[in-house]
Amino acid sequence: MTAERYTAVFTGLLSFKKPGEYLYMRMSEDPLGSEGYTVNRGRPPYGELGGEISFSDLPEGSRRLVLETYHKLWNL
Repeated sequence: MTAERYTAVFTGLLSFKKPGEYLYMRMSEDPLGSEGYTVNRGRPPYGELGGEISFSDLPEGSRRLVLETYHKLWNL
């Protein structure tokens, strides 16, 4: 179980998602540490989301994890 601090929502046309669904990643403050992260498919928990922040405002570990996941999802 993670202590969610950040949620990254991946938008775009992915062949394995249904209409209205998104892949999203919920991360702790240190996603590469013991509390980690989870990747889910569906509707993000909008009621639990706080304010939007820019990618550059994420901690370094979170930015790295989001980019690695993005590259894997789109075979880049």
